[in-house]
Amino acid sequence: MDRKLSAILAADVVGYSSLMERDEAGTFERLRAGRKELFEPEIARHHGHIFKLMGDGMLAEFGSVVDAVECAVSLQRGLSERNASLPEAEQILVRIGINLGEVIVDGNDRYGDGVNIAARLQQLAEPGGICVSGKVAKEVERKLAFTFESMGEQRVKNITEPVRAYRVLLDPAAAGKTLHARRQPRAWRFPVAAGVLILALGLAAAWWQPWERPAQAVVPTVSVAADIRPSLVVLPFDNLSDDKEQEYLANGFTEDLTTALARVPGLFVFSPNAASVYKDKDPKPEEIAAALGVRYLLKGSIRRVGDDMRINAQLIDGSTSRHLWAERFDGQWADVFALQDRVVSSIAGALQLRLVGGAPSARAGGTSNPEAYEAYLKGMDIYNRINTPEEFAQAVKHFQQALQLDPDFGAAYAQLAWAYWDADVTRAVVMGLTEDEAHDKIYETLKAAARYPSPGYYQLVAELMVREHDSDDAVTVLLKSVALDPSDTWNYLSLANALNFNGRPKEVQSYLDAAARVDPNSWMDYRRYQAGLAEFGQEKFEDSVRSIEKMDLKSPDSRANFYALQVLISAYGHLGRTDQAAAALETLRKVVARRMEWELSQLITQDYMVFKNTADIERLLAGLTKAGVPELPALAKAGMNPKNRLTGAEIRSLMFGHETRGKLVNPTFLPMQRTTSVDGAVSETVGQRTRTGTSWVQGNFLCNAFPREQTSCGAIFRNSFRTPRRQDEYKSVYRWEQFEFSVVE
Repeated sequence: MDRKLSAILAADVVGYSSLMERDEAGTFERLRAGRKELFEPEIARHHGHIFKLMGDGMLAEFGSVVDAVECAVSLQRGLSERNASLPEAEQILVRIGINLGEVIVDGNDRYGDGVNIAARLQQLAEPGGICVSGKVAKEVERKLAFTFESMGEQRVKNITEPVRAYRVLLDPAAAGKTLHARRQPRAWRFPVAAGVLILALGLAAAWWQPWERPAQAVVPTVSVAADIRPSLVVLPFDNLSDDKEQEYLANGFTEDLTTALARVPGLFVFSPNAASVYKDKDPKPEEIAAALGVRYLLKGSIRRVGDDMRINAQLIDGSTSRHLWAERFDGQWADVFALQDRVVSSIAGALQLRLVGGAPSARAGGTSNPEAYEAYLKGMDIYNRINTPEEFAQAVKHFQQALQLDPDFGAAYAQLAWAYWDADVTRAVVMGLTEDEAHDKIYETLKAAARYPSPGYYQLVAELMVREHDSDDAVTVLLKSVALDPSDTWNYLSLANALNFNGRPKEVQSYLDAAARVDPNSWMDYRRYQAGLAEFGQEKFEDSVRSIEKMDLKSPDSRANFYALQVLISAYGHLGRTDQAAAALETLRKVVARRMEWELSQLITQDYMVFKNTADIERLLAGLTKAGVPELPALAKAGMNPKNRLTGAEIRSLMFGHETRGKLVNPTFLPMQRTTSVDGAVSETVGQRTRTGTSWVQGNFLCNAFPREQTSCGAIFRNSFRTPRRQDEYKSVYRWEQFEFSVVE
């Protein structure tokens, strides 16, 4: 009987039986392709060989334990890339275990505890993860650029002595460091980031034009493995120019450098917001590393005198405060983009990361015109600290100047569209526009921004899509935005919002974790609102209340409060907490009065809480009814007999498949004609304006979604003194408008 010391790798497919039950032929083909195209080549490349194949797993032997661990890492990374383009139901996740021990050699087969322990370690691994024995960790701890986190001693089936186990955590600069077990098993925090970015990058090549309706969006389920990439934060660069007004250069350079680095494969980068708290401060590197949970810090300065530029940058290991790399970059302002790329390439080289194509990818929606870039940076610097309408107008002028210098500057178009979106009456006036004119310019500007999409473009398009009851497409668009800038917190928060309204609350927490990972300290109230909304959608009313009660709900200017208070009141209603519901209701009335100058009612809720599924909005409305929120404002239902109100079934019978004619009676008088098909397609003319959209019945309300307009829902009553000749047999009551009409066909 021959024996030898070998490193044994055991791999097993997660949920194999379920995969086969759903799609036997497809699963078999994907497993076979994965083995032929990934597992067999990688194992051979690392000087190993497969000695046993099972339907859902395999065993491989390596002469070197270093080769075994490196191979396991390559296999998991390769699987992540293969899964990126697949829907959730077709993705294959694998657990891997590795042991170093003596095995019995029997021809091409291997037996003994060395093999059995590897198989048991595989069962301890997370899906998409790697678990190794203490012998493996000790053997390779100073030979590989990975860390190992202790899982403590584990008792495993059919093995007498407990086995010390370790998780493999990938970090290129943490070679040789073995982590000790914590009192509590490590929570796999931030599970989404690596999986989301890989999956989203697979979507980045797809072209999307505004207002085209792509196929049904499928949000990939992200890997449950921890984010094991090296992490970096770009601290605010110092402005060393004599002209202190050039602070915008340092701010803009920092943000663009962050975005460029975030797109380097294998690197996790914190958002500029996370770093901004350290501006004009000088904490110790280890303090920043501990506060953010980041490994590497990039510090630097920028100095511009005339056209001459100097950039100094240094890379610091936050765990040791050791300087890993430092360099000075000199050039002309005209070379600013090349200088940025040199910084990115140098940092990637210092971290031993490979740049796709050998150089940083082109800036999404960017410009190659330094003057346009400078105008844009000036506008952004003002826009991010706006206090007055005059400052708002000044920022807009800088964006317009940037576009005059470069008509193909997509990011400037997107930011200008955001400005039009943010324009209230006062801001519109200082731009020389009415509020309606500013609103119309949103879509005109987005059309130009679509030629060279940027994250800001996708984010605003998604915001409008959700508002217009199109959360399916919003999810698709936001995944493209993540691919363009994985360090942007708002991408993940917007995805959470779109998924909540799309009826997929169980998927929300992963994206909130991703937002917290790239920026631990910002948007806290909005994250709590989204968490509370997701819990409410799963009927976890107690959890929803706990999440939302952590918010500062007293601020009437908080947009999140307007939404969160409605969810909180409804949750209180479902839980029978009448006193708390009444107090929250009073707070919401103040918020509504401040924001809209309109009486609180469920019409407001239905216009703004634009759920895709009727069950979700009905759950919210039911709780509001229990809490005492009226369905209609008193002014809207004045003179209307509640007995004359149509039910949802009556509305469907009256409106769908028919033509109605009548008039708008509030806020002005205009003739109206409307045709609604059986499936809800609508064509409506009011005065000189014709629009087409979609209608549906939601509870006892008729709801409408028209492009470029907010979703609106209203009640329909029979008029007490109706006359078909005057086309006023019925009255529809919306939040802003009221119509009288009759069915004519």
